Amino acid sequence: MAPRPSVSVIMPVLNEERLLRPCLDAVGAQRYEEIAEIIVADGGSTDGTRELAESYPKVRVVDNPRGNRPAGLNVAIPEARGDIIVRVDARTRIEPDYVCCCVEALTESDAAIVGGPMRYLTETPRQRGIAAAMLSRVGAGPAAFRRLGGEPRYVDTVYLGAFRTEVIDRLGGYDEWSGGNEDAELAFRAQGAGGVYLDPRIRSVYVVREGLRPLARQFFRYGRNRARTVRKHPASLSVRQLVVPALAVGLVSPWRRPVLLAYLAVILGRTALEAVRDPAAAPVMMAALPTMHASWGAGFVRGLLGPGASPRAAVPPTDDLA
Repeated sequence: MAPRPSVSVIMPVLNEERLLRPCLDAVGAQRYEEIAEIIVADGGSTDGTRELAESYPKVRVVDNPRGNRPAGLNVAIPEARGDIIVRVDARTRIEPDYVCCCVEALTESDAAIVGGPMRYLTETPRQRGIAAAMLSRVGAGPAAFRRLGGEPRYVDTVYLGAFRTEVIDRLGGYDEWSGGNEDAELAFRAQGAGGVYLDPRIRSVYVVREGLRPLARQFFRYGRNRARTVRKHPASLSVRQLVVPALAVGLVSPWRRPVLLAYLAVILGRTALEAVRDPAAAPVMMAALPTMHASWGAGFVRGLLGPGASPRAAVPPTDDLA
């Protein structure tokens, strides 16, 4: 029997002391024995992130002088000695069989990138309301990786992702100009190198941000960086990404009144459904949906009108790791 491939886990961090311990504990609890190393790319943390990471076995901390998340990934990838690279973020808690399932999915599919759906970890009604908005088709659209269950299948993108080291080297790593949309931008390029494969067995949870202000900043970044990817790869634009800009146009058009009434009806209708399932979370969901739409739309416009593409340009360090 051929030996199983070795794995390098890579993780970009910046001031993640509060979240990092449970994340690294989950990586340390993996049932896949061939994890060779955990590479933590530190973007210049000023809390105890670096010291905490260095206290774990197999962890090697490398410097990420440009500070942002895709730059950290690009710093970690050349350092990786494993046959396969598994990406993890500090806000993620991976299941004990996560790495094993990633390796199996790569072997079975021969895809360029594999990953699982995005599940959410919530502890308060506020977080539950935000998670409900993000999972809703009304909120974040019909992206396959936001839907739970189903059969393994090829999709346009996945949450986080794992790939063979030789494949990511051939693809040229992550595009730093795309900022927080680096996963989707890489996935677009990967379509011609084997595609992107979603396997529901690859399970993890994402720690939801607390509050509407962090949510607004997050979705502004999503919109801005999606627009940057569209500018670089016009063919990556999908119909669902035009819905929010179309809504904005409708709200300033002569038909703004019926457009607004229809929009409010959709928000109230979706909130009413949530109120049946989780009454405490429903008011937060009702506020979160327009917050997401307005922030994403503003970010999308900003990304379209911003400076021209420069694939290796640095992104402000606090934008995409905090």
